[in-house]
Amino acid sequence: MVSRGLRIAAVAAVAILSLAIGTAVALLSGDTIHPGVLIGGVDLSGLSIEQAESRLRLQAAEAARAPLALRYGGETFDTTVGELGGRMDVRSSAQAACRIGREGDFFRRIGEVISARRSGVEVPVVYAFSEDAAAARLQMVARKIERPPADARLAVEGSSIRAIREKPGIRVDLEESLTQIARAINAGANDVDLVITTATPKVTVADFEGIDGVIASYSTPYKPWQRDRTHNLRIACSAISGTLVKPGEVFSYNKVVGPRLRRYGFRDAPIFVHGEVEPGTGGGVCQVSTTVYNTALLANMEVLKRSHHSRPVVYAPVGRDATVAYPYPDLKFRNTSEAPIYILAWVAKRTVAVSVLGKTVAGQEIEIITVGHKVIGFPVVEKVEEGIEPGASIVRKSGRAGHSVSVYRLVKSGGEIVKRELISKDYYRPESRVVAVPAAPM
Repeated sequence: MVSRGLRIAAVAAVAILSLAIGTAVALLSGDTIHPGVLIGGVDLSGLSIEQAESRLRLQAAEAARAPLALRYGGETFDTTVGELGGRMDVRSSAQAACRIGREGDFFRRIGEVISARRSGVEVPVVYAFSEDAAAARLQMVARKIERPPADARLAVEGSSIRAIREKPGIRVDLEESLTQIARAINAGANDVDLVITTATPKVTVADFEGIDGVIASYSTPYKPWQRDRTHNLRIACSAISGTLVKPGEVFSYNKVVGPRLRRYGFRDAPIFVHGEVEPGTGGGVCQVSTTVYNTALLANMEVLKRSHHSRPVVYAPVGRDATVAYPYPDLKFRNTSEAPIYILAWVAKRTVAVSVLGKTVAGQEIEIITVGHKVIGFPVVEKVEEGIEPGASIVRKSGRAGHSVSVYRLVKSGGEIVKRELISKDYYRPESRVVAVPAAPM
């Protein structure tokens, strides 16, 4: 038989166990946040979710001011969680605090409650994240870090050519960096490493293989005191200089120079409009296209598209000009040589100059000639006007002579002509002279 003492002990043990279970159930029951639970240092003990939200709203501004440094290499860019689009999600944060002691099996839950009561539990802040705000801040930092790639270049030094090696660029991978920033904010981190990618140059030293000298150069005069026009010359030359055209590729002036708009730096200067001189944005770029055209002819390139002006220009012989406008007419030529060509263009003190570097051909000489140049007289048109005295006349429009000319390219080897090629037959229409005369007597 079980002794009376043992029965008493058993009853006591059951009572103690029941009390422990009851206490544990009491600890886990209810819908308020358990004692010792904190978020961002804010004690939420015994609060309902709604009450916790109210208290956390007071802490949200402080949470947004939390520092978060962006790092790249040895550089650090100080910012804040708020500046990077992070803000405390008070509802989700309060719910996270309330889940302490209410998830998992019985022993896990009771363990979390006891731990919170004894030493406190800091629950991470739950953040909402705005990618747009973060991207705006990140782009400001990226501008301080990023470096565009530098293409390889060729420079003419006396009679030799020097190659300047390319340099890779540095870019901030915005998408991946934003992902890292979001993770850092939600983890409560103080810093984050930006994700950097390398930007590859378009032109490398290897692309210059086969280029061994200057194969053609040409220059045209300009008036440096025409400042706005000179400014446009420099923009166009800067866009063209450094252009590499591989064998078989086509050079397009409009593609390289782009639209002649004020937002790209072009200014108003005189241009031809229907044969008359008027101000227009980008005035002067036709002188650059003309210089490029003549250099391409001398480099023995195949001209695909070229148009002459409505009237001869002062900076090039008749039949040797090339007008352009965006998007057309354009100047295009194909590299028909066996090696790449590299174009240099610049504005000197009084000339616009273009050189084409490529593979030299020993003994070859290129000459451009004009043949059959004819000056075409202009017609005179009389226009009857009231108020002009009998026998008198007034010139309303002076008129302009027309021109017709043929242009040939001669390819010589050892001084002998080996090829004669018709390049163009140009006709510049004459403009009528308009004379105001009195009406015939009755």
